[in-house]
Amino acid sequence: MNTKTWLFIPLIIIGATWGLTIPAIKVAVSGGYPVLGVLFWQVFLAAIVALILFLPKRRILKLTQKRIILFGWIMAFGTILPGIITYSAAFHLPAGVMAITIAMVPIFIMPIAILTGHESYQKKRVLGVLMGAISIILLIGPQASLPDPTKAGFVLLAILSPLCYAVEDNFIAYFGLDGMTPVETLLGSAALGSLVLGVIVFSQGSFIPLWENGIELTDFAILIIGLTTGFAYAGFIWLIGQGGPVFAGLVAYLVTFFGVIWSMILLKETYSEFIWAAFAVMCFGVFLVRPRNDVKKIQTK
Repeated sequence: MNTKTWLFIPLIIIGATWGLTIPAIKVAVSGGYPVLGVLFWQVFLAAIVALILFLPKRRILKLTQKRIILFGWIMAFGTILPGIITYSAAFHLPAGVMAITIAMVPIFIMPIAILTGHESYQKKRVLGVLMGAISIILLIGPQASLPDPTKAGFVLLAILSPLCYAVEDNFIAYFGLDGMTPVETLLGSAALGSLVLGVIVFSQGSFIPLWENGIELTDFAILIIGLTTGFAYAGFIWLIGQGGPVFAGLVAYLVTFFGVIWSMILLKETYSEFIWAAFAVMCFGVFLVRPRNDVKKIQTK
């Protein structure tokens, strides 16, 4: 694939921006805010970013039964379920460990794609899946791996989040976008997610008024999560158009890498040799299951 060298600059910026959400999530959940309250703001702010990107096109987002089903699926498996899992696990695990588990997304995608007939069996890519399993074993097996070995079960909880994303990805590959652009898809699913979560948090009394006592560190972290998620995803969409889906897919490596680095810098986290080994093995596994050179964009039929 011929890719202009300068595209590596926005690639790195997008990866670094997206990776910043990892320590921000840790700060947000450590502040004692309810999980659904934080998740509402993440989805709502992402919807605002998508709306800002959508309005200049002066188009009308038409709702059909197929699109509503698509929005609902993305809302469930791409937002609410993985969000609840991530925030719940992040309270108990170092942010760097969370960054490593998120790298399981492409490793989970591949076996699901084989089972559903979207991908063909390849020994190299199966080896990548095994590398992902070894990485998780390194995180939860050795006594010296996690700062608190009793939290090992939360690593297993955390990997359910990338499993949700993998289910979402394969559903979109099968279902298509029904003629919508990725920005329109993000807008529709985020708007629906904001509505559903809004009803829940207001009825439960778990809404977080960020403006009540001024913007504190935890509130600032929530704003970072929502805004960086929206803008990074928009940048990712732009990068697909400029360099192709295979090149843009390299951002997965950078999100994990910068998630670990940001956590070290901002949260002063330190990691055992087992966590660093898990990080290296996971990156190798993601490399083995990376998209094929003949990857095509999802048909918007």
